[in-house]
Amino acid sequence: MSRVTVQFGFGYAPTEPDIVWTDLTGRVRLAGGGEISITRGASDELSETQTGTLTLELNNDDGHVTPGNAGSPYYPNVRRNTPIRVISTVAAGINLATEPGFEVDDGGWEALAGQAPSSAGVDTGHVKSGTFAHKITWATTGTGGVLQRTLYGLTIGIPHTASMYVWVPAGDPAVRLDIDGTTVGSPSSTTGSFQRISVTWTTTAASHTLRITTTTTSPASGDAVWMDEWQVEEGSSPTAWSSAGATHHPRFFGMVTSWPMRWKGLAAELRITASDMLKWPTRRGELGPMLVEEIQGDEAKLYYPLSEPESSATAGDQSGYARPSMTIQQSGAGGTLEFGAGVGPPSDDLPAPLFTPSSSSAGKYLRCSVSPLLTSGGGTGTPIPGDQAYEVWFNTGTSGRVLMTWSSGAAPAFDSGIRFQLETGTGKLQIVEFLLGGGSTTTLTVATPNLANSTPHHLVWDEAGHDVWVDGVQYAVATSTWQDRAVLTVGANESGTGLWVGTISHVAAYVRSGGFPAISELVEHYAAGMTGHSGEQAWIRMYRLAGYARIPGVLPFGTFSNVASQGQLGSSPLTHMRDVERTEGGKLVADRASAWMLFQARTVRYNPVPALTLSYADLETSDVEFSDDDQKLVNRVDASRPGGATQRIQDAESISVYGIYPEQLDVLKLTDQEVIDAATWQVIRYGDPQPEMRQLPVEASTLGTTAYRALLDADISTVATVIDLPDEALSPTVTATIEGYAERISQAQHFLDFHTSRSDTDSVWVLDDSVYSVLGSTTRLGY
Repeated sequence: MSRVTVQFGFGYAPTEPDIVWTDLTGRVRLAGGGEISITRGASDELSETQTGTLTLELNNDDGHVTPGNAGSPYYPNVRRNTPIRVISTVAAGINLATEPGFEVDDGGWEALAGQAPSSAGVDTGHVKSGTFAHKITWATTGTGGVLQRTLYGLTIGIPHTASMYVWVPAGDPAVRLDIDGTTVGSPSSTTGSFQRISVTWTTTAASHTLRITTTTTSPASGDAVWMDEWQVEEGSSPTAWSSAGATHHPRFFGMVTSWPMRWKGLAAELRITASDMLKWPTRRGELGPMLVEEIQGDEAKLYYPLSEPESSATAGDQSGYARPSMTIQQSGAGGTLEFGAGVGPPSDDLPAPLFTPSSSSAGKYLRCSVSPLLTSGGGTGTPIPGDQAYEVWFNTGTSGRVLMTWSSGAAPAFDSGIRFQLETGTGKLQIVEFLLGGGSTTTLTVATPNLANSTPHHLVWDEAGHDVWVDGVQYAVATSTWQDRAVLTVGANESGTGLWVGTISHVAAYVRSGGFPAISELVEHYAAGMTGHSGEQAWIRMYRLAGYARIPGVLPFGTFSNVASQGQLGSSPLTHMRDVERTEGGKLVADRASAWMLFQARTVRYNPVPALTLSYADLETSDVEFSDDDQKLVNRVDASRPGGATQRIQDAESISVYGIYPEQLDVLKLTDQEVIDAATWQVIRYGDPQPEMRQLPVEASTLGTTAYRALLDADISTVATVIDLPDEALSPTVTATIEGYAERISQAQHFLDFHTSRSDTDSVWVLDDSVYSVLGSTTRLGY
């Protein structure tokens, strides 16, 4: 039987790390018609995976989960977007511990924040049974550290006992177990041999935290303990250790979308609705170009894209720090500065201001106050720590002019700062550091190519690393540390001369702390601006797009192809992620255990191996469904790619029999041949689709432990074999791929209704293979 745990992360966003979870399993209605209902995946392999959903009912007789109730212990955090997760625990016997013999380090034992021991991990020094135990070497501060593990699937309101065999060396401190840091067990009293220690408590939730530490303050260096054969069981005393541990199966991770209140008579209930993380990237509106998203995502503290339209007279900061606008300044007479008249980096499709001075000392430029300051040594106010980094894009055919200047803004006789310019004649980058006007001036000429060649260039300067990067190439520069720069001048020096000819865009500044943002990330903006990251692998593009939506990560599965540019973007993050998914021919789905996404390449499905086998008689349901229809029939595909040809692939034989079943396929392929391959793959698979199992419902709780666990591990693209089908079925054995499912968990029941597809649709030719090299049958080339 599955033991379910339901937890909420009050006060956290679902994308935050280290959420502190609150167990509300005891409030969940599972009896009397109550259930946890979950949907996931797609209806079939040709449909997009949908946002997963969860619904459940919570008892609210005390009003503790009423939004806005100041008397709630969770106030004011009973609100939309509260993280929620559901975990099913399957026990093989009495032991609710996972990996009870420490034969595999599953990472479940972790240090309490701020109280890490010196080290911890599997070890063979002293072992009670098997090959490994778990050794903790204590720190020399506090009690030496605390190692802990969260327990799930406990039965609420009855006594439970956690026990463990420990081996403490002579002279080392005794150890003890506790629950949640409150209920403390008796300490060990034996050294030099294994001794069983335990702690007993009455559960108040389906999850508690088991901890182990010493009974001593400040253990000596090298003090340690070995632990083995741990067990968690119902009852007030430990019984014989069972090596058959429990397993935890994440069923859902997401966010609450609504907290509706209702009453049945005087009983208050809330029917919670939640969505998984596939909903998160839909909440952002239209994305800006990749370059803009990456500059903002790397937390630029000052950012002037300079992409204003022609009618503009000022340029705004888009860093979010409300810095003053850049305004046009005039030196001498004449010259123009026209917003929107030039173009910036090739991939972003944004305009840029065009600087056209009459001479190097007569014309227009841009200037703004850097307020608040980026960093400060304290001379102009409260010290602001951090290392600066600057970024800018430019295009010019004129050497000897100034790109930008960062200065203190003092009177000319006392001004100081750093200036970026191109050397007269050679067009090489020069960095000038000037002090106190007439004081010392250092000019560093960098061994770059000629940058005054009327093509776009990208510059990143790293204050701490003493480097400058031009077009992704690193150059060492012996520049100083600069703080309190209060004035930014773009297109001129501090006195308004050396006027720039050409375009300047995407002026950004960063304050680096603890290595963030990494300089490598800023340098990578060159690829974003020049090519829109054209040619990178599909999973890397998916990771990039997820990052724009503040999704913390993407787990890739399979072997991925490369994708074309998406430099301009312009739609929601999920829309662009779907474009990559379609191009790859893969599957994008939210993780069931975290805020990450899972991205499967199409190769995941090639020649799949069944992960579980079920007997038809064991399904305990009468709703198995087979279909033979034209729902998936495709015999003509018109396919295209950005900047490429539109091409048609068709199956003439299928068209002659069934008529035309067309499909439009737009993909981010790099070549026309790849487009042909993708379209051909569609036609050869679905020109004449064969009968298949579409629905596979299972009453999982009636199965044995091994089969039950395999069902709970099953997910999108898992392959299952059903044997001993009725005589009327197309064959006695069918192998199907899971595309999605609906799930219902209630008291003593766990029902799964899988949406499935025919697995051999994805079989590809393997040379000299007895199964996948049958001429005319399985000799089908994938791509």
